[in-house]
Amino acid sequence: MKVVVRAACALFLAAPFFFWNSSASAQVTAVAPVTVLPQYNHRWELYGGGQYSHFNPSPARGIAATNLEGWNGTATIFMRPSWGWQISGRGLYGSMSVPPNPYDVPPNPKMTEYLFLFGPTFRIIRGQTWAAGFHTLFGAADGTFNKDFPQGVQPNQVNIYNNKLAFGAAVGWFTDYNISSRLAIRGIADYQPTHYGYTGQNEFAGSLGVVFKFGQIIK
Repeated sequence: MKVVVRAACALFLAAPFFFWNSSASAQVTAVAPVTVLPQYNHRWELYGGGQYSHFNPSPARGIAATNLEGWNGTATIFMRPSWGWQISGRGLYGSMSVPPNPYDVPPNPKMTEYLFLFGPTFRIIRGQTWAAGFHTLFGAADGTFNKDFPQGVQPNQVNIYNNKLAFGAAVGWFTDYNISSRLAIRGIADYQPTHYGYTGQNEFAGSLGVVFKFGQIIK
C-alpha cells in the first residue's frame, strides 16, 4: 500500500510539468477572452483517499520510524478558481518497534494518529486535463501510543511518546488528473510536522484518492 501511494504521488506531482509548456504557449497565442474552464468553476470540492505517513514515535536513536497507513478526508470551499479554504481530517494506523524491556510491553505495539487541519489551498496550474497547486494547513495531531501497553505502564518508560493532543501541520503539493468537469484523481505529497513530547517530528506523508466537485463560483 505505502509503495503504491508513494509512487502514484510522485507520478502525479511530476505530470503537470510535462504539459506546462504547451499549455502556456496556447495561452500566449490565444486572442479570445480568457474564461474559466468548467472543471475549475466549482464552489465545493470533496476529497477521499488512502493516506500514508512515515512517522517516528520516539526521540531515541534506537527506535526506528514506522510506516502508517489510513485515510484522508478533505473538504474545500473555493473563493476564486485559483484559491480556497480547506479542512482536512486524517487517520493513520500502524505498529511500533519497541526493544526488550522489563515492563512486559510487546515488541510491536499498535498506535494511531488523527490529524485535524485547516488552511488555504492554491491551484497554480489549471490545464484542460492536469491541475496542480499547494496547500498550507495547520491544526492538531492526536497520537495514541499505549494501545497494547500493560495497565499502569506509560509509553515514555520505553522511550515512546506519551499520548498527546499535539501541534500538527501539512505543507505540500497536489496534482489532479481531470476525468470530467466534476471528477478528478488526486495525488498529494506533504511535509507533515508534529510536536509530541518536547521535540518535533519531521515526517513525509502521501495520499492518493478521488476528488468530487460541485457548486458554481461564476454564474
